[in-house]
Amino acid sequence: MILDAGVFIALDNPSKRRVVLALVRQMHADGVIPATNDAALAQAWREPARQVPLAMLVKSVNVYPFGDPRVIGQRCARTGTSDVVDASLAVLADQLDVKVLTTDAADMHRLGANAAEL
Repeated sequence: MILDAGVFIALDNPSKRRVVLALVRQMHADGVIPATNDAALAQAWREPARQVPLAMLVKSVNVYPFGDPRVIGQRCARTGTSDVVDASLAVLADQLDVKVLTTDAADMHRLGANAAEL
């Protein structure tokens, strides 16, 4: 399962934090290590002193590099979208053959990703 930036940002909301942490605990219990990429993490990472849940969650997530900019740019062109971070996550999800956990499934579906809404 790929986590998008919105999932990390949701950690700032106490009620959503419980949901995110429960989902991640269940993934780990099922032997699944969630993943993201450095671009999505950069979108969410703002104030580490205040974002302690985010900093702790990142320790249990595989963080991949952004990816091939040509492939990501072509995904944007094919789908008529412009968010290269979302496109990079869609490409990564394809490469790993997993879903994207997102706060905006419609955007991920436009990019051709198999997505689940948080």
